[in-house]
Amino acid sequence: MAGIPSVSIVIANWNGRQLLEPCLTSIGALDYSSSAIEIVVVDNGSVDDSVAWLAREHPAVRIVTNADNLGFAAASNQGAEAAVGEMVAFVNNDVRLDPGWLRPLVDVLQDDDVAVAGSRILDWEGRRYDFDGGAMSFHGHGMSRRHGHPYVPGTDVAPTQTLFACGAAMAVKRPIFLDAGGFDTDYFAYFEDVDLGWRLWVQGERVVHVPRSMAYHRHHGSGMPADRHTRLLERNALASLVKNYDDSNLAIVEPAAVALLRARAAAAATTRAVYEDTVAEFEVERATLAGKRAQVQARRRRPDEDILPLFGEPFRPCMFGRDYFRAQQEIVRRHGVGRLFGGETVGMDDFVDELQW
Repeated sequence: MAGIPSVSIVIANWNGRQLLEPCLTSIGALDYSSSAIEIVVVDNGSVDDSVAWLAREHPAVRIVTNADNLGFAAASNQGAEAAVGEMVAFVNNDVRLDPGWLRPLVDVLQDDDVAVAGSRILDWEGRRYDFDGGAMSFHGHGMSRRHGHPYVPGTDVAPTQTLFACGAAMAVKRPIFLDAGGFDTDYFAYFEDVDLGWRLWVQGERVVHVPRSMAYHRHHGSGMPADRHTRLLERNALASLVKNYDDSNLAIVEPAAVALLRARAAAAATTRAVYEDTVAEFEVERATLAGKRAQVQARRRRPDEDILPLFGEPFRPCMFGRDYFRAQQEIVRRHGVGRLFGGETVGMDDFVDELQW
């Protein structure tokens, strides 16, 4: 075991006292030298005795405390900055790890141009896929391959390239993560892992999905109001596309994405105001995003034509309904978005059978 890379496992926690025990127990059972692992818990102002319990029951865990909930992105960055490991692994507090989880990730990260290695994630019982590699719509909504489908052992076990790894269970090379600015803290939550993966591809790194690295996820809910959840998803998706597409492709995608967001506003019966407010807020924030975009594009080492195939499902709708689906088809055709993905709109009709008409 001598000479293996050191790994800091970072857990962002907010009122997750009841979740931490199985998570930490699984880390203690990893098939990896305990002397090469440190655990850093960043607590986002919990009021459920998380910090006192950790100090009492797990004194070896390093604890970073915040007075308020700064969100997943900021807490994860804090953990990475405080870490001492050559690699940093991010693990949700509602995840438990297979004993063989860490070693396959570390092995893949030995490749010089691989910056991130992500896990296959199943539900808590190990019956269905929760995450099996990332896909993304052309307008920035990240998706999980096979989500909810029955898990088939032995299926697709070789590492594969993916646009992004799920932040619930992934490992990164710490120097590259920090040099890239880590997760964008303005995201607070949702799609920060999508944006990170995309940014790293732009700057010439690779992200790899590692199916032999297995984790199990118990969804417990964030406690976030539904309106804020929707606003963050939509705002962060727009931010990602503004930052990461090249100039010519952004000129095509941005107006299409805004038009599509307006179509979701029209299709939303009870949450229309949330979508409309998001459009208005985006128009105000656009100048700030331009500055972030300049920083990302200054580091570009890989053309979009090499990255866009990783989207996988660029035309999958993110809202159900006949009217919205038809609106998306029209917007894609009107703005010529299909030219980015093979010069045609093949794939727009692939999801008809899945829609709830």
